[in-house]
Amino acid sequence: MNQETGKSTPNTGISDAVRPYLRQGLVRPSSLHAGRVAGKSLAREWFESLAFTIVFVLIFTSFVAQATQVPTESMKPSIMVGDHFFLDKLAFPANYPRILQPYLPKRSLERGDIVAFLAPDGGEIPFVKRIVGLPGNEVEIRNKVVYINGEELDEPYKIHVDTHVYSNESWTPEGLRIRDNYGPVTLPENSYFVMGDNRDNSNDGRYWGFINREDVIGKPLFVYWSYKGGRYVPGQQSVGDRLKAYASVAANFFSETRWFRMGLMVR
Repeated sequence: MNQETGKSTPNTGISDAVRPYLRQGLVRPSSLHAGRVAGKSLAREWFESLAFTIVFVLIFTSFVAQATQVPTESMKPSIMVGDHFFLDKLAFPANYPRILQPYLPKRSLERGDIVAFLAPDGGEIPFVKRIVGLPGNEVEIRNKVVYINGEELDEPYKIHVDTHVYSNESWTPEGLRIRDNYGPVTLPENSYFVMGDNRDNSNDGRYWGFINREDVIGKPLFVYWSYKGGRYVPGQQSVGDRLKAYASVAANFFSETRWFRMGLMVR
């Protein structure tokens, strides 16, 4: 009941003590519920921020740059087992739907470039190797020395961990023969011949042939973290093995991290 007018006042949930200030315009009814409205806005903003972050990360890792690593010693010493690096994926059409690939710009590929490409065996883990032969080149390996169009290739990045040279004779097992003696072969159009820097311990083009331009998905940029942990073990790992590996990394993070390799450009 309004004492001044004698009329009943509808119950709006606002106390009589506040009503005089409402008449004077000092308090707005909407401000009494601001706490609840702000709470809803905060939850909505948090959800939108989370959704945007997830979408951004998915787009960034799919089309721009992806954190990856090489699980074998095939690129040693340029890339060590345990090196984690960003993979530049821009302007590599293989990262995009096939229907769009013919219309997208393509990054140039040169001899000496380190590239990541779809696994020739159909596996999920991309291969990382160095381009040695370009389309139209004649590639030959004689006694571990690479020749391009008949001229010896200068390769300051390569290493050999086995001093023995296997002959090119027919009685030599094929896997060992083509390791040290290969070709000559002429690369078809749009084809590249790739090899690992660790020539005696690399599963590369000597064994499964060439890669196409459309197979290339990126170029390594720089090492953001390098860890000396255990060697790569192929195959599925159980949850227990994964937890054990994570615990080992946590316990040995500072002592096993190769701090001197962090920030190293991959070339």
